[in-house]
Amino acid sequence: MKKVFSIAILFSVLFAQSCFLFAQENKSQPNKWMEEVKNFKHTFLIKETQMTDEQSKVFIPLYTEMEKKVFQANRNARQMATDLSKEQNEVTDEHYTAVAKALSDVKAIEAEIENEYFKIFANILSPKQLFLLKRAENRFAIEMLNHNKRSKEKQDND
Repeated sequence: MKKVFSIAILFSVLFAQSCFLFAQENKSQPNKWMEEVKNFKHTFLIKETQMTDEQSKVFIPLYTEMEKKVFQANRNARQMATDLSKEQNEVTDEHYTAVAKALSDVKAIEAEIENEYFKIFANILSPKQLFLLKRAENRFAIEMLNHNKRSKEKQDND
């Protein structure tokens, strides 16, 4: 379970990082790129889990909802850290502790959200498809890492 949780955290961080890096390269169209990545991911998950059209029509909106909640949890924690960094007044140890705890707790919040939706997904997907979903999410993260690596190498060579 710890391995799955660690991989899920890795995926979240890598996805956010890849989005940030690509957005830096394509400042004029970051939303378009994010939408393309999201669509690619959803298509990838549908294919890898062998979902039927009926399953995907129910699953994808719920999966998108889950992704938004996870993203918002991360955004909230990052915003707290950003605000703390910009603080002009002296920051108390209690405030540092609260922000550090929020940054640490975001992993548990992500896990809670994913567990909540896993139960919902179990009503849509077969046990095999649930397994394939988790494996596909991990494979997608690896694909994104490889894509970023190739893009960076290409930039370095240009």
